[in-house]
Amino acid sequence: MEGQSKNKIEDLKRNLYDVKRNKLNQAREGVIHPIEYDVKENWQKEKEEDSKEDKKIKRPPLSIFKKFFILALVFFVGAMIYAGYNFFGNDRTIVSDEKIEIKVVGNSFSKAGEELPLEIEIINNNSANLELTYLSVEYPKGALNDWSNLERLPRDNIGIIGPGERIVRNVKVSLFGEEKSVTNVRIGLEYHPEGSNAVFTKEIYYPVTISAAPLSLSFEAPNTTVSNQNITFKVVATLNTSLPEENPILKVSYPNNFIFDSAVPEPAYGNSVWSLNSLTTEKPLEVEIKGRIMGIEGDEHVFHAYVGTSKETNPSDIIVNYSSLLHKISINKPFLNTKILVNGLDQDENSVASGSNVTVVIDWSNNSFDPIADGEIIVNLDGNVLDKNSIYTQDGFYDSLSNQIVFNKSTDFSLSEIKPGQNGQSTFNFKTTQLVGLLDSVKEPSVSIKVSVSGRQSSSGYDYKKLSDFLEKIVKIKSDFQIASSAYYYNGEIPPKANAETSYIVSWTLSNSANSISNAKAISSLPIYVSWVGSVAGSNENITYNQATREITWDIGNVSPYTGIKTNKEVSFVIKIRPSLSQIGQIPMLMDKITLTGIDTFAKTEVTNYSSQIMTSLNNDPNYKQISGKVVE
Repeated sequence: MEGQSKNKIEDLKRNLYDVKRNKLNQAREGVIHPIEYDVKENWQKEKEEDSKEDKKIKRPPLSIFKKFFILALVFFVGAMIYAGYNFFGNDRTIVSDEKIEIKVVGNSFSKAGEELPLEIEIINNNSANLELTYLSVEYPKGALNDWSNLERLPRDNIGIIGPGERIVRNVKVSLFGEEKSVTNVRIGLEYHPEGSNAVFTKEIYYPVTISAAPLSLSFEAPNTTVSNQNITFKVVATLNTSLPEENPILKVSYPNNFIFDSAVPEPAYGNSVWSLNSLTTEKPLEVEIKGRIMGIEGDEHVFHAYVGTSKETNPSDIIVNYSSLLHKISINKPFLNTKILVNGLDQDENSVASGSNVTVVIDWSNNSFDPIADGEIIVNLDGNVLDKNSIYTQDGFYDSLSNQIVFNKSTDFSLSEIKPGQNGQSTFNFKTTQLVGLLDSVKEPSVSIKVSVSGRQSSSGYDYKKLSDFLEKIVKIKSDFQIASSAYYYNGEIPPKANAETSYIVSWTLSNSANSISNAKAISSLPIYVSWVGSVAGSNENITYNQATREITWDIGNVSPYTGIKTNKEVSFVIKIRPSLSQIGQIPMLMDKITLTGIDTFAKTEVTNYSSQIMTSLNNDPNYKQISGKVVE
């Protein structure tokens, strides 16, 4: 079998590669039965029929959203076509803002506060009516062009303005502002186009130049000063035209570091507001303000003055501003640094007792980099308690006629040329008048020390410039506030007897000189062998006794000037003593010394006084002057 298979394979190879082999002689090993297929010749038509069948397949229906979108798109296209037709093809009913003319005829200059007549002309150049038309006129109330605070004229109901129609209206406005400033008048026309409910507005602005302000403000003030140096400046308000009748005021705004001292005339409200009700074109208002500026070299401080109207409910606030002005003052380093020491203290206000001696030292030094020639210090002394006969100086000259002390190179050679960094002192003394015992009353007793320092300094070596500084100190006299105490025999043993009781009436009496005293109080204490009985009947004074501390307190309160001279103020109470055997032969103390305190309202300082102890010797009792007060057995 294996050999036959190989022979067949060899035969197949020979037949396969034999070119001359006879195909007819090839053996057939099997029969393949044919299968007939119905192949159509018009296959292209069949394909087209299949495509048509595919097209007949049903597509899903449109959604509601797509239908709405298509409907909206159709409506929009229609609206655009309609609008285009009306805009381009129906110009007869269209209203254009540009075809409305608003013209103003009037003076372009006006004095502030005066009535300015204006003629307003409105022309409708459209082919359609302007319906429900209103004319409005408004402008700022004050001088600051603040459009948040307007003056509005009543709206003018014009009605219908036909095509080509011309409307004329006359109005009057009153404008405010600073000189040469421009204030705008806003003119508006509100209208409805014919056949429309829409509201449109046409506006124009008419500028008016203020030829004269209602009033002029001016500052008369220095441009520079020294820190803590007294300065005086004026604010002048001059009426040019007219002011409104409703609460016209002048208000001055101070910088934060300004210390207000006084003003003439006095402010109507606070320290910075003055009424202008009395201001006329013939009589300006001049306000003189005194104070000090605290700061360092190079600081710049701004003072601002305003004029306007205020509310009755808040008369110090300007609601409509008509004019304003500012002034700047710079802080410079003093060329000659000067201090005034009063009794060794460098403070603006000093307080001393009446009749006391006052020593004043003027300490000076050259702060600049150049020498100062011809230095001069002039002291002006003034006051109602200055003892002129007591003024004394060693390095200066006191001129009693002018009441001045002069220090210069003729009295002190060191002032002829003060080199950079050089310092020195000028000293004088004076006494104050004793207030106790004066026949005439003195109000606000004080002495003013005004010091002016001057010199010459050359920056080029040839041209000298005048230099000057000014300082002031006030010496206020404290009121002579005193208390006196006395004791009188009331009942019991006299002289006092050991182990027996003796009662006394004690009186405290006040005296005061020139100044009012507030929060006055007198305190004393009782020794252990003395007892409190109570105040005398009929006394209205507030006197109390503390059993724990054994203190008697008289809460006095306010004390008027010249109490003890023009009026009396005293209190009386009863105490009793029961001496011990150990005190026989002694003069016991009934009450310890009294401490009197209070606040001097003018000198703004505390005043304190003391009275001596009260003994059983009864030195003030005229009926028992001969009794020694010693305790007997």
